Amino acid sequence: MRLLSRNAEALFWLARYLERGASLARVIEMQSSFGGQDQENGWNWLLTLYADEARFKEKHEVSSPSIIGFYVSEMANGGSIRSSIHWARENARALRPFIPLEMWVQLNAFHTAVEAYTAEDISPAELPRTCAEIRAGCLAQIGIAESTLFRDEGYLFFKLGMMIERADQTSRLLDVKFAQVTANGPSVDPANEFVFWTTILRTAAAYQVFHRLETGSANPDRVARFLILNPSHPRSIGFCVREISEALHQLRGGFHLSRASSALEACEVLMEGMQTAGTDPKLSSRLHVFNDWVQGSLMTLTSAIQQAFFVATAPPEPREPRTQEQTQSPQSQTQSTSSESATQSTSPPTQTRNDTKSPSKPRGASKKQDPSQS
Repeated sequence: MRLLSRNAEALFWLARYLERGASLARVIEMQSSFGGQDQENGWNWLLTLYADEARFKEKHEVSSPSIIGFYVSEMANGGSIRSSIHWARENARALRPFIPLEMWVQLNAFHTAVEAYTAEDISPAELPRTCAEIRAGCLAQIGIAESTLFRDEGYLFFKLGMMIERADQTSRLLDVKFAQVTANGPSVDPANEFVFWTTILRTAAAYQVFHRLETGSANPDRVARFLILNPSHPRSIGFCVREISEALHQLRGGFHLSRASSALEACEVLMEGMQTAGTDPKLSSRLHVFNDWVQGSLMTLTSAIQQAFFVATAPPEPREPRTQEQTQSPQSQTQSTSSESATQSTSPPTQTRNDTKSPSKPRGASKKQDPSQS
């Protein structure tokens, strides 16, 4: 039985929200460990990273506690951790007849735990523990899905959502330094550079493998190239793009979904750009521009997947009955000049419905925050 479009979309967004919650928890845990808690403007860069300055300042005073609350527990912020877990559960609830029971039980319990967090849980002393718990909960859910989801089209849509979000979040992680410099000015202590890029590697779960494969120190160029181009690290952008391409090829070839072609074209553009970046000797100095391009390309790819698989199309209107003269072969038409006008099609083009958006994903986050909203 073919997978319903609404189930494919729910699986896609379930994976994206889980990966988003885990990645944001990683970034906040990194700042709480590396940046300290007593800096008056120590968290301003997070607003810059997600392009939320204007939206945040409409309702909040700029302070470290308010920024932490905005990104961890505020439901009104569609990109917060709490909101991401909430919408992951909503998508899973819509998939109750489709997903394994283990997925629903774990996610439901995890959602309950996140909803029970209080202000004390996101205080400076407790924030690292809370973020570690959130990250572990998201990864546990992804692990259960990898272990139990049936390997049909549904699994491929889950994989697409996870890899698109992971590539986007890795590009944002690499953009942390630019956001910090933009918000707070350049660091006056060069010794902080080594610690910073080492922390980036730890946040991306790449510290051990980087030092196993790379002989040099963790400088910006080596770290950036590793997290962008390495084909074997699961959180590198290159790895994610390759997995996206393989999933789209399986949908088109293995499951005969011909509409995957448009998404594959967008993916090929992304792969070509990655190859060009690999030969750029000045990649680290152009990192912010490259990250913006990656995020924009992922938005384009998401839009292509949305249009190809999730937007319903109305069936063509019925044709008027055709006469025998209208159905004659082209050879016979050349023998009768009076039949030329009768062979023209009278059916209108297929119309696309624009009112079939899934209620399973909220809209309204900023461009930098949600690459799907294009």
